Amino acid sequence: MKYYKEIEGKTVFYNGESIVIGDTRYLSPSEEIILQAGWLPYIPPEPTEEELLVQAKANKVAEIDAYDASLEEFTIGGQQMWLGHELRQQLKTSVEAYIATGAETVTKWFNGMEFTFPCATWLQMLAVLEVYAAEVLNTTERHKAAINALESVSEVEQYDITEGYPEVVVFTPQMLAAMNK
Repeated sequence: MKYYKEIEGKTVFYNGESIVIGDTRYLSPSEEIILQAGWLPYIPPEPTEEELLVQAKANKVAEIDAYDASLEEFTIGGQQMWLGHELRQQLKTSVEAYIATGAETVTKWFNGMEFTFPCATWLQMLAVLEVYAAEVLNTTERHKAAINALESVSEVEQYDITEGYPEVVVFTPQMLAAMNK
């Protein structure tokens, strides 16, 4: 429990140090001694509706961020993978370098698995992933804006943060073959 007193018009909180009452110093004062020294139990005020709404919105935005971070970016060969923006850009630069040297295929390893595709397929896959990532971000930002526009805690609590996200990209053999044409 926290304790406080008003000293010179300011609220001061007890810091857990020793207390002196008369000629006696109490090094580890009991609650009774703390109260006897004039400290009062601190009971925090109930939050206002506005404070509750601000906190509910912050909690919901944190949920949105956690959900956004949990989305798998794509599946290939039955393997779920995540390529962040930086890695997507590095892979694109790498594929473009292969193309510039006349290579027709590129082999890359992810999660201990080898993937070899024509250069054009890699570029199309990266384009699909970039669009997917952009749409996930757009949806995330749309949800955040919607949350910030809500006016009650119950509206915020009932808001479905999972709605509207694009389907996870699944590169099937048929899809990859179509990209190769």
